[in-house]
Amino acid sequence: MRDQAEILRLKIEAASSDQPTKVFSVLSGKGGVGKSNVAVNFSLALSKLGKRVLLVDLDIGMGNVNLLLGSPSRRTIVDLLDQRLSIWEIIEKGPGNLSFIAGGSGLTRMVEMDERKSAFFAAQLQDLSSIYEYIVFDIGAGVSETSLNFIMAGHEAILVTTPEITSVTDAYSMIKMLHARCPELPVFTVVNQCRSTREAMEVHQRLAKVTSEFLNKEIKNLGSVPFDPSVQLAVKRQKPFLLHQPRSPASAGIIRAAHQFSGNVKEEQSISYQRFIERLTAFFKKGRDESWKR
Repeated sequence: MRDQAEILRLKIEAASSDQPTKVFSVLSGKGGVGKSNVAVNFSLALSKLGKRVLLVDLDIGMGNVNLLLGSPSRRTIVDLLDQRLSIWEIIEKGPGNLSFIAGGSGLTRMVEMDERKSAFFAAQLQDLSSIYEYIVFDIGAGVSETSLNFIMAGHEAILVTTPEITSVTDAYSMIKMLHARCPELPVFTVVNQCRSTREAMEVHQRLAKVTSEFLNKEIKNLGSVPFDPSVQLAVKRQKPFLLHQPRSPASAGIIRAAHQFSGNVKEEQSISYQRFIERLTAFFKKGRDESWKR
């Protein structure tokens, strides 16, 4: 948990910076593609670039961000909702100056948030305005309606896939679903576990071609993370591969992706952080209203 002095320091840094808070999700079309590993190390890479980053584990029922970071967590989002804690009471300090919020099996109860709980949660997120430059949601595979709310309310989405045909097919299905619900949402791809840069580029081009042809949507290439034995060794040791082997091929790939993402400046950011809060609240309310109608 962040102590009071550290919270004050973050707020002072935020007040002296005009950098807006950007919210984005890391997701995948299927499990087993290394999505959480990418989310953890990508967040760390942004932090190493001097960015203030908060990683939120929304991998419902399978939360493992704290394990990949090698940082034990005392509280989760479920504790926030059930005990009405301050969000600062559940934010943990991870390695590399990265902040994170742990998930957990009880997180499935977020689907059942009533109006009071969802309003409280939105108010807590509001308190993070300008404190962090990036808020990253690690979304579980096979997204739920709750997960979709977070994805669609954010500024962008990063879709992790691998060169396997089933992974690519599921990635396209995910893009199609997101496009149907939120066509203006920018989508980036990261190709994980590729054998070469050329293979990764071919995967992205294949996805980009069908997405353009059938959805009339452009997706952006954020890069790739090559297959690297040091990644699994880092997982076994419960340490991010970016810290375990900072000069490995996988680390080089994730650093390039972070550089490219942080340098991706839009001419106009269509959704402010306040607008993110408003959209998230509206999505939760819409879901409750539709559930009542059924």
